Amino acid sequence: MAKKIKNKLTAGEIAAYSLGSLGREFSNNCINAFFLVYLCIYQGLNPMVLTVAFVLAKLWDAVNDPMLATIVNNTKKSKFGRYRPWILAGAVINAVTIVAMFSDIGIESVVGKYAYYLIAYVLWGMSFTVLDVPFWTMLPTMANSTDERNQASSMAKLVGGFGGFLVGMLGTSFILPMFANQGMMKAYQYLGMATGLVMVVFLLITVVGVRERYELPHENVGLKYILSTFKSNDQLRAYAGSLIFFLIGTTIALSQILYLYTYCYEDGADYLPKAYSYTMFWVIACTGQGIAMMFYSLIVKKLPREKIYGISFLACIVSYVLLFLIFFFIKPGQYVLNTILVALSGAFLMTASGLNQIGSTVMIADIVDYGEWKTGKRGDSVMFSVQTLITKFAGAVAALILGIGIAVSGLPTITDMTVTDVETGAITTVQIFTDEDGKYLVKDDVLYENLLAMDEEVADEDIIKIDADESLISTDGLTVLRAFMFLTPIPLTIIGYFIYKKKYWLYGKKYDEIKAEIDNRRLANTK
Repeated sequence: MAKKIKNKLTAGEIAAYSLGSLGREFSNNCINAFFLVYLCIYQGLNPMVLTVAFVLAKLWDAVNDPMLATIVNNTKKSKFGRYRPWILAGAVINAVTIVAMFSDIGIESVVGKYAYYLIAYVLWGMSFTVLDVPFWTMLPTMANSTDERNQASSMAKLVGGFGGFLVGMLGTSFILPMFANQGMMKAYQYLGMATGLVMVVFLLITVVGVRERYELPHENVGLKYILSTFKSNDQLRAYAGSLIFFLIGTTIALSQILYLYTYCYEDGADYLPKAYSYTMFWVIACTGQGIAMMFYSLIVKKLPREKIYGISFLACIVSYVLLFLIFFFIKPGQYVLNTILVALSGAFLMTASGLNQIGSTVMIADIVDYGEWKTGKRGDSVMFSVQTLITKFAGAVAALILGIGIAVSGLPTITDMTVTDVETGAITTVQIFTDEDGKYLVKDDVLYENLLAMDEEVADEDIIKIDADESLISTDGLTVLRAFMFLTPIPLTIIGYFIYKKKYWLYGKKYDEIKAEIDNRRLANTK
């Protein structure tokens, strides 16, 4: 039986644990939302090459994630606990890596750029595993009862969910526009620095404010056990199969939002207003997610948890259809109305995502118990590493699909350029759309005249003037972009739902019987 240390889980510990979840989501969402944009649009790298490389990097994750989880699982408990030292070490390394990922180190060679950013991406993934696996594996050592685990995990998911909103708002509405006059390369570096700092500070709160109060049965596990886990644990396979399709769909939709706000604002396609509308989107969307998470404990009293989890798949499909219809029927120039419609549809998506996040976290804890019941070994870290691996692999596959969409739609890149105003002499750094031939696409009359005056730096034939009533982005390009965003996730989510309905059965009376048998075994082993 779990060895109990006196007092129960406190509200302060739940808060400290939840703030750590916000920190880790800052890292994950920053990379998912901004890294591919930074490389494709501002570094001018080929999206197809990048996304294929990202998927190959995830194949390495499929090997190293369980290996790192095994190291964590086999670590001897110190006076600071078994898991908290790993969380802190992983956070520091991950923060340094994020700064490196958004730094322009002046490599001129294209091959050198690909190598540098791919290596940085792999290191980010490995260091994220080092902090993420022990973060979730620590949950059963904090709370042994289902109620306490639900309280801690639901609050952690609620607070962590705001990490996506905060990093999106911080980047798009504050840091990037604030430092754009220094060039977008520098602005993105500041974004990486802010993300790393926030992550370390909040995860440090977890390390200091949480105790590992329960000593659970623990055995050293090796690679043989890891490989046999999927073979023997049918519920782990069902969980992994359903969740990965769900996450690929939601990651595509939420990541593509940034592309739409980059290319569909008034300087581009005249559909949406600039940075503040992206903030409005996340405020409205994450409010829906927050409401769903806050009232999850009440909702689960009215509906069984397994039904709520299934509904989250169906609700996401509805939201994709709504977003698709909105983006094909909104009219250029109606900035406020278009933003509100997109944000409300996004709120529906985030609400479903919030319900799914809490349900999936509780499910993996149940699957750990099921593994102990079936094989006699828990292997908590190995089991929780599957959740981390699924999240990262889903992000890579989503990036691959996004990369195909970007390549097919022929979106222009954005180039930093220092321009001198011919009238005032003021020197500013501006961002200019550049087509695939390297020609500058300009709508603004003043900017056009300033570029023409830069005879030594810019040839006149390299400047293309776009009329005020024309779009910098082709209609076909926008159509492809929107289709990839909203149509691709629908069949993926349907597949995930059917895997869950057909293969997952670990809930209700069946789970209660398994949990009771585990407790009886532990009690017998202590006698």
